Amino acid sequence: MPETEAAVVRPGTGPFAWETLQVDEPRPDEDELAPPAPVGCGIQTGAGAVLNELRPGTGGSVAVCGAGAVGLFAVMAADLAPAEKIIAVGIVPSRLVPARELGATHTINGNQEDTPQRLREITGGRGVDRALESSGVPALLRQAIGCLALGHGTVAVVGAPPVGTDGTFDVNFLLNGRTIRGVTEGDSDLTAFIPALANLYRSGRLPFDRMARLYEPSRIDEAAAEATGGQVLKPVLRFAD
Repeated sequence: MPETEAAVVRPGTGPFAWETLQVDEPRPDEDELAPPAPVGCGIQTGAGAVLNELRPGTGGSVAVCGAGAVGLFAVMAADLAPAEKIIAVGIVPSRLVPARELGATHTINGNQEDTPQRLREITGGRGVDRALESSGVPALLRQAIGCLALGHGTVAVVGAPPVGTDGTFDVNFLLNGRTIRGVTEGDSDLTAFIPALANLYRSGRLPFDRMARLYEPSRIDEAAAEATGGQVLKPVLRFAD
C-alpha cells in the first residue's frame, strides 16, 4: 500500500495484514485480578446504572432498593457522584452494615421499618431524585416508583425477576414528570467503562475487594449458602493454574 494511502483497521482483520504489531504490557498477577472478577456483571450493573444513567448531581438523593452486591456497588458509585443522601434499603442486617461503610448516609431495614414513610422523612417529604431497584421484587419496584420526587424523579430497574413477571404502579403518579428506565449491564460502553472501573478500583475509590470473598471450586456449595445467608456479598471461585 502506498504511504500516502490511509487504511481503516477493523476487528478481526488481523489475518489479512502484511504485518502485525504486538505490544507487551505488564500483566497483573492473579491476586490483583481475583477481587474485581465480577466487574463484567454485578459491578458494572450497579455502578453503571448510577454513573451512566441516573447521574445524581451534587446535593441530590438516591435510594438503592436491594442491598445485595449490585445494590452496594450502586451505593459506592452514588458516593462518587456525589449525592448528598444515599439511602440503602434491604432486609438483611448484615448487608446494611457494609452499606454504611461503603457510602450510604442512611439505611432502612424493610422488614422492621415502613420504607415509604422513612424515605419521606429522610427527604423532607419531597421524595428522592433517583432510585435504583436491584432486587427484582415487584413490590419493591412499586415502592421505588412511589418514592420519586415530583418533576424529575427517575428509577433505574436492574433487578431481573422470572420472565413474565408483572409489576404495577399508579399511572397518574408518573404523569407528573417521573421516569422509569430499564437498564442492562449499566448501559455501558465496555471498552471505556471497564477500564475506568479498574482504575477507580486501583486508586481505592471503588473498593471492590471489600465485598468479594475467594473460594476454591470445591467449596462452591459453601459459597452459595453464605451468599444466600448474607454472610458474604460477592463469592468468587478461584481456579488453580
